[in-house]
Amino acid sequence: MTKLIVFISAILLLISGSDSKEKKIIALYSAISCPCAQWKVKDEKENIYLERENKKLPDADKLWDGKTLPFKVAVKGKFKPGKGIPKGYGTKGEPEAAKIFVYNQIEVLKK
Repeated sequence: MTKLIVFISAILLLISGSDSKEKKIIALYSAISCPCAQWKVKDEKENIYLERENKKLPDADKLWDGKTLPFKVAVKGKFKPGKGIPKGYGTKGEPEAAKIFVYNQIEVLKK
């Protein structure tokens, strides 16, 4: 039984990968006219979604004033495994799946 638990734990560690660690990233709002991920992170090939960990935190997608670019935020949290659509993501059209960064802290760096 112990060997089975160790084996399952090892598999879960491999599946979760390095993205399971909490980190702080800087994200720039792209303001792209599509129902897709709007946030660009340095060294990431594709845009990502930002998802707040709880409703007490500000929604990053609603902080941009609609005019001023670049709009930059610092967020602390971790990536969900795989790609998907964030909970409560409201947009017209069919959103495309992308990496999701779930944040537990957010700071506006540039408005």
